Amino acid sequence: MAIKNKLKAASWVPGSVTLREFDTQAGTSGEASVVAEIKLGRPLQLRDDHDSELRLVLPAHEHFTTNGSADEQETFELGHNLIESPSTQDFLLWEDGSVVQPDSIDYDANSFDYTSAGTETDLDVFYVPRDPASVEIRKTAPGAGGKVNQTLKEAQTAILHTRDQAQQEIQFGFDRTPLQPYLPRKFKLQVVVDAPYKVAFEAPERANGTPRARNALLSLPRFQTEARIEDLGAAVKQDMIGVRG
Repeated sequence: MAIKNKLKAASWVPGSVTLREFDTQAGTSGEASVVAEIKLGRPLQLRDDHDSELRLVLPAHEHFTTNGSADEQETFELGHNLIESPSTQDFLLWEDGSVVQPDSIDYDANSFDYTSAGTETDLDVFYVPRDPASVEIRKTAPGAGGKVNQTLKEAQTAILHTRDQAQQEIQFGFDRTPLQPYLPRKFKLQVVVDAPYKVAFEAPERANGTPRARNALLSLPRFQTEARIEDLGAAVKQDMIGVRG
């Protein structure tokens, strides 16, 4: 049976690959970094229809330390431009691993004021930056040192971070081959970011817990099957080699 017939015969269930399913790591500012990836245990097909919901917002992370005086308001300047996001909470502040509220946020000055009841506490900020960054969603075949990969979606945060993604949908726009949306078992689905700021989904553990980027959005629409589709891995890998990048 031809691979296209095997794919058609399989039972596919709609859903999404969400942030909690990915293994994540902090990116390195100024260079392309894999910030999220998942090794697939079953085949999936990424959805590209008008009813699918692709969500992608990648906050910057910065760390500050309060001064040695308790109950004293301080102003902290962010390293990058802060914008108001129409898709998610654009500013999230943690103190020693607990979510807190800033006294105020100055979007024009890219700064915030905060008064801590303690001294020399850890402040972790996850915020949506205006500074442009490139984002790539790709699939990577097993073996070959990860060199066999294919871009599934490229986007700029100048669009992702300023668009109301619930109203102005984002799609993959598959237009290469019929096998482009498919990822077999043992393939990796990866998110790569090249940003002038540090992208991170969590900070190091602090006194009262681990700060997390609850305002990050990473949800990729997909169909998934429990079927073992014979020869799908070889077919997709050959397709990737023929259509690189």
